[in-house]
Amino acid sequence: MKPVWIAAMLFLVGVPIRTSLGQHASDDPVASAADAFGLTLGLESIGLYGPGSVRGFNPQQAGNVRIDGLYFDQQGNLSNRIVEGSTIRVGVTEIGYAFPAPTGIVDYDLRHTGDGKASASLVASIGPFAHRSVSADANLPLIGSELELPVGASYSINASTPVGPYPGYTTTVTDFGATPRWKPNDRLTVRAIFDWQQISKADQMPVVFSAGDYLPPNVERRFLGQDWAQARGLSENYGGILDARLSAHWTLAAGLFHSISDFPVSFADLYVNTNLNGLADHLLVGYPDQSVASTSGEARLTGHFVSSNWNQDLIFIARGRDTTGNYGGADVVDAGQAYIGQGLQVPEPDFTYTARTENHTRLHSIGLAYRVGWDARANIAIGVQKESYEAEVTSPTEPMSRLSENPLRGYGSAAFGLSDRLFAYAGYTQGLEDSGVAPNTAQNRGAILPSSRTWQADTGLRFLLTPKLKLIAGVFEINKPYFNIDPSNIDRDLGVQRARGFEFSLSGEVLPRLHVTAGALLGQVLIEGPNLAALGVGRDAFGQAHNQGVINADYSFTGWPGASADITFFHAGATPAAISDAVYAPPANVLSFGGRYRFSIHGAPATLRLEVQNATNIYVWVTGYNPGYYVMGPRNFLAYLTVDV
Repeated sequence: MKPVWIAAMLFLVGVPIRTSLGQHASDDPVASAADAFGLTLGLESIGLYGPGSVRGFNPQQAGNVRIDGLYFDQQGNLSNRIVEGSTIRVGVTEIGYAFPAPTGIVDYDLRHTGDGKASASLVASIGPFAHRSVSADANLPLIGSELELPVGASYSINASTPVGPYPGYTTTVTDFGATPRWKPNDRLTVRAIFDWQQISKADQMPVVFSAGDYLPPNVERRFLGQDWAQARGLSENYGGILDARLSAHWTLAAGLFHSISDFPVSFADLYVNTNLNGLADHLLVGYPDQSVASTSGEARLTGHFVSSNWNQDLIFIARGRDTTGNYGGADVVDAGQAYIGQGLQVPEPDFTYTARTENHTRLHSIGLAYRVGWDARANIAIGVQKESYEAEVTSPTEPMSRLSENPLRGYGSAAFGLSDRLFAYAGYTQGLEDSGVAPNTAQNRGAILPSSRTWQADTGLRFLLTPKLKLIAGVFEINKPYFNIDPSNIDRDLGVQRARGFEFSLSGEVLPRLHVTAGALLGQVLIEGPNLAALGVGRDAFGQAHNQGVINADYSFTGWPGASADITFFHAGATPAAISDAVYAPPANVLSFGGRYRFSIHGAPATLRLEVQNATNIYVWVTGYNPGYYVMGPRNFLAYLTVDV
């Protein structure tokens, strides 16, 4: 139900290459996970979903991102210097969560402080391929526990591509971040966010498009891009959060954030009309400065009232964002015909750029929610939001266009304890979500797409199999517009996508010292609308497998204290690889395994991590949310050392 190959690489290849965020030598995400829906903890990510894909949709693209529960319109990447990790809130994990979102929420956990204690972590990593990195993070108590400064910096050369580490491709990343916390008393906490990340020498991986209803021919997995096509850019995030206890019953939480993504130089390398023998038309695309900046925030007033076995919350919110993006103006150069596996170098063209398009959007919302709980037996929540959305597009070739919407949307959820071990839950949520931007391969590349009215309904059971093992099983349905590339290569609204599926999660300690998180998603995303066949649109949504599953398992050895072994297995079923459904990527199983050894260096806790990724070295052409093929990277190895001091 999500772009399975991108997901596979995120979980099995790209994600483990992380840097330390505090004291993380003893982290164990599999043992810490409350479910299999997605958890990032320090150095590792596990689970069925990730920040870029939940139930086949992208919550980051939809604007469903939170920092410590507060609304955040993310544009620039959040570096590991300022966040501990993230949790995916979907299904039962959204029950009781104020103002949920139809396609799930990515909730980032701001970096923790040390309660007045100084600490630091150092990480050095090598592999896969040309990857290497070093990072240092510390917590500095400037005035005991009253004023603390979590701060860190890192430098890395990542073997990164849209499908994770790959031989020959690298990106240099330098980042610095700090999240100072001021807590003068138990009633007030103030935090600031400073996050700066520089991206340079980012090699561009070619994207391949077939001329017919077939996958491209296999090519050698090596560098096939252009030596000169290296992007550079900046991601910046700044802001502050305030938590205040106003009285015995009322609290105030507020956050204000500014997020920037700016790429002064970027390119696309396209092979189109690829024949069965690999001969294609080679197009090179250069872009002038592509940038987007957003100011967003939320103020939340919560009243909490307890009476006997009952507790009630009354929640008022005001949230909004103001986003300006500049895109387009690209120049496309025809480099002639070439074989996709040849890696033919083309002299850097003298690109001629044109004026860019400016998109300005504003969203303001006020809401009221009520939540009531009766011990552990019942939890019921309802809420309503009034939203005001405005968008203005100024194009160098077209008159200014405006769009505005003022929807009233609501949600409701309930969970009931049927026994000490069995809970039933149900929920319904309406949303107004972003539709993202057109991909680099579209004619309207970079265009910010209109907002989407969405809704989601789900229900299921949570059953405690043992005191340490939990099963969640549920069904869901999601309805939202379908944006993708039409026969004219324009990314636009092509119909309505309706996702229906069964969702399963098993998490906990299956046997002594054996922790498991296992998740599965069975279903499909169907496209509905008039004249779909005339538009070349199939019934199955592009890039959405009908089934997928993941198993993360970790075993700690009794006779070798500090040593453990782990395995990750990801399965994806056949996946539509063309808008028309004429081509399907075959099913695939991706296996990774490794181990860690926890020990001490002069009394400081340390962990050595080794991993083999894509251990069976499978070869498949993969896709993301939009047409265009990449080859999954080959088997590779990773090693890193974490030391807490």
